Amino acid sequence: SLPVVAVVLKTTDAAQFAVDLADRVADAPGFFDQDPVLIDLTPVREAIGCVLAEPVVAVESVPPFVNSAVDGYAVQAASVANAPVELPVVCEVAAGAYTDRTLGPGEAIRIMTGAPMPCGADAVVMVEDTERLDGGSRVRVLKPVVAGAALRGVGEDVVAGTQLYCAGTVITPAVLGVLLT
Repeated sequence: SLPVVAVVLKTTDAAQFAVDLADRVADAPGFFDQDPVLIDLTPVREAIGCVLAEPVVAVESVPPFVNSAVDGYAVQAASVANAPVELPVVCEVAAGAYTDRTLGPGEAIRIMTGAPMPCGADAVVMVEDTERLDGGSRVRVLKPVVAGAALRGVGEDVVAGTQLYCAGTVITPAVLGVLLT
């Protein structure tokens, strides 16, 4: 038998959650015609093996911005159409960082997997298809790419509003990982 029905929260305001839950329960048609269900505010560390009391819906898209699917160089595809070509590397964007630098024609920005695409860039050349020059201040792009190459679009993994789990889902480590993101 399953231990409890659980709602995993990202909020620390348990009092407000209880008020919101009571409002939803009071408005649920036929709720009191059913067998009572224990709803417990379960700490995250104890949630494995519990069951979701209600559906879980994505509140934002994943990824929330267009980002690089690979480590490489953000470019304008037209700038590398006649590869091999050499381009100046004007900055670097690590995963979790961003740049406000707009990429111009004939330039490259070193970019890591998951980093937001810089303005002006429309493709990423995989690092495997490049040669680093002059200590990283220039790059030789060995193969052309098309616009949109190696990009992950907004919501490519999950679109906001998508139901991720239904009520009754047992919380496994994988489910808990998703609930916490």
